[in-house]
Amino acid sequence: MEIIVTDERDERFIEFCDSFGCYLEEPQVVLLLNDFKKIVGCASFKVYDSQSAEITTLFLNSRNQEKIAYKLLRQLEKIAIDYEFKSVVVSFDSREDILIEIFEKLDYEFVDDLLMKKEFKSLI
Repeated sequence: MEIIVTDERDERFIEFCDSFGCYLEEPQVVLLLNDFKKIVGCASFKVYDSQSAEITTLFLNSRNQEKIAYKLLRQLEKIAIDYEFKSVVVSFDSREDILIEIFEKLDYEFVDDLLMKKEFKSLI
């Protein structure tokens, strides 16, 4: 498997998101997970505020959804740290979202009813 770093103009991202009925126009960092020349997952973030990035997409089309989600989210977090963000946030439409459990396992915590946040720990 290979992670491809790109942006929202990438045709592979547009096509993959379309298959889930979603299209995003805002500039963002996009990760595509390529498995034998087939996109099996994507994740992206945009600037939330001066200190935080917001995860805007996490789409998975594979049997190993949890493993792929972890791989993509960890890579997004590394990129956010490289951009010197102090945290990452993700919002949900409902507390019943099946992805909440994955974010909880990655140390995201609810900061209000439908918003989770992960603070990056400083080594200083």
